[in-house]
Amino acid sequence: MTEQDIYSVFDSDGLLSSNLENYEYREDQLSMALNVFSCFENNETWAVEAGTGTGKSYAYLVPAMLDAFEDKDRRTVIATSTINLQQQLLEKDIPVLFDLFGKKCNVTLAVGRNNYLCLRRLNEELSSVPLLAGSGISEYQGIQEFVSETATGLRTELKGKPDPQLWSRVCSESDLCMGNKCPFFSDCFYFKAKKNLSNASIIICNHHLLFTDSATRLEGNIDYSEDCILPPFNHLIIDEAHNIERHATDLFTVEYSSRVLRRQLDMIYDSKWHKGRGVRLLDQLVPYCPDKDLYSAIVSDIALLTSDSETLNSAMLSFMEVNRLSHLLLSQTNAPKILNNVRPLALNLIENSKRLVGQITDFSAKLQLSEEDEHRRDDLTVHAARISLITDCLKEFVNWIEWDSDIRYLEVNNVRDIKTVSFMKAPLDVAPVLRDALFSKIDSVVCTSATMDLKDNFGYFCRSVGLPAPNKSFRGKVYDSPFDYKNRLMLLTPYDAADYNKDREDEYAEYLCTNIYNAVSSSGGGALVLFTGYHLMENVYANLKPMLDWLGINSMLQGEASRFDLLTRFRDDRDSVLFATSSFWEGVDAPGDTLRLVIITKLPFKMPDEPIFKARSQALEKEGKSSFFFLSLPDATLRLKQGFGRLMRHTRDRGIVLILDSRVVSKQYGALMLSSLPESYHPETTVENVPSKIENFLY
Repeated sequence: MTEQDIYSVFDSDGLLSSNLENYEYREDQLSMALNVFSCFENNETWAVEAGTGTGKSYAYLVPAMLDAFEDKDRRTVIATSTINLQQQLLEKDIPVLFDLFGKKCNVTLAVGRNNYLCLRRLNEELSSVPLLAGSGISEYQGIQEFVSETATGLRTELKGKPDPQLWSRVCSESDLCMGNKCPFFSDCFYFKAKKNLSNASIIICNHHLLFTDSATRLEGNIDYSEDCILPPFNHLIIDEAHNIERHATDLFTVEYSSRVLRRQLDMIYDSKWHKGRGVRLLDQLVPYCPDKDLYSAIVSDIALLTSDSETLNSAMLSFMEVNRLSHLLLSQTNAPKILNNVRPLALNLIENSKRLVGQITDFSAKLQLSEEDEHRRDDLTVHAARISLITDCLKEFVNWIEWDSDIRYLEVNNVRDIKTVSFMKAPLDVAPVLRDALFSKIDSVVCTSATMDLKDNFGYFCRSVGLPAPNKSFRGKVYDSPFDYKNRLMLLTPYDAADYNKDREDEYAEYLCTNIYNAVSSSGGGALVLFTGYHLMENVYANLKPMLDWLGINSMLQGEASRFDLLTRFRDDRDSVLFATSSFWEGVDAPGDTLRLVIITKLPFKMPDEPIFKARSQALEKEGKSSFFFLSLPDATLRLKQGFGRLMRHTRDRGIVLILDSRVVSKQYGALMLSSLPESYHPETTVENVPSKIENFLY
């Protein structure tokens, strides 16, 4: 591959311009492709912000393909944050490029192991519930039919959404795998997929799988020239790279909760199943253990540990509800006051867990199994080890004198209307791990997104992810969007907008209802209304829905259906309004008239008491740095860029972004936030004049 090869594809008279009917030559796309080429050739690390419409996916796919065509032994991994982008690459972009080149290379999607069905575990699960398996109404029926139809064994191909508890009993898991000793090895969906990966020149995966692979390599001292979760690879492209820190934090977060513990206990022995409905692992093994008293002791201790965990959960839930808390950051200062009362309960649970694990170990050692059943002993041992790890997490919480810099916090979760309090431990800073495990080890890395730079030469992004790595060449480049924002997008920031005050949220909700209704009435719908929290969103939606119904405008609320269903309905109904928060600030792609108004109800600053954010803010303050300017403001600005970017998805798109939070005009930092956005038509306005400006601009 040479620079000339890149020019021959992207130049004004190149392969793309000559063969794609609606393709427009873009100098920035050519330049970005040359950046990726340089990265591959010179073992560099690049951070590339490519505004919407730059064509970044082609800019990195073409060098990856040319590299694969030249040398099949070199491999590129492309990691994305969203399934939507993976589908775009696999179903649209890559097939188009293959047709243009007139040749192909092997491209494979890699997903996490627990997305695959394990035939051995399914077979054993079915044998433990013969009556249910033969029932036409059994949830197992669908999985049995699925096995006879599927070529991949992937959960995503199952009709309907599989029950999470059932799937956890039949999915593939590394510590429960027998490898080539498994009687189903030749038909194993996971290992077939693993073989496909080893034959692929380009692998597409999500951030989580990439970081899991990297962490495993770091822990096992496995080089990127060796096989691991992913096969060996030379080049890495991380798209949607603004999410790297968040996903790495999620990966390295560990949890204790009664729900997590109960899941492992139920794998061994579940009294609900025991009552004539099936046979769990312990009952399957008891005929092979000469010491029947051990069985009784284990059953008794599982019941005791279940009771212990529920008692502890009730105590913690009571504390959280009395104090009206959904989460709480813990420190060595406040932990004694908060956890002292439940410490005896926790220590008792830990002691009983230790005894249970010991008894399971003894039981396992005494099993007299045939060679073909030996894996059942391993299964039991694995679940015992998991119980030990889960309670070790709890043990750390009650030994607060020994706490390190990791973040520890409590969080109330509601799953199927059952509330549990989780004890969570997360890394304070993922940058060192990412630097050591990823960026310092891989030959070449491209990090790209539409929102990475804050006119700080990627300073905030680099600090959060561990770039630049020692002894590695690092470069950064920003390509502005080619869209005509000055003529096709109107940004409205009324200078008399209301001030948000948490203590007067009802007043703010009333202000939002009035102005959202006026704006949506003027646009005739076609609006995405973005919030930063569920409570305010639900309040405003409840008040506006009857009024919008009266206008004949269909309104939708995040949570009333799946994200996919909501976005499909939104795209199909040109004049609908979608009220959303959290993930809908990014990844919403609705080109054309179906989205002509984006309303940002509040600047997307994180709640100051959000545990991970609060802990990282406190750490910055201890270093003598302003947490607002080093963390809060840049984080909110990146999210604002994401929300703003929902409107213009195509050169022909046009519409309005309305920001109803007065801080964007009344605070000095507001100017900094606005300067990070593409330069648009931005007339002065009052709240009263917003509707007429919308009508005049659109119609």
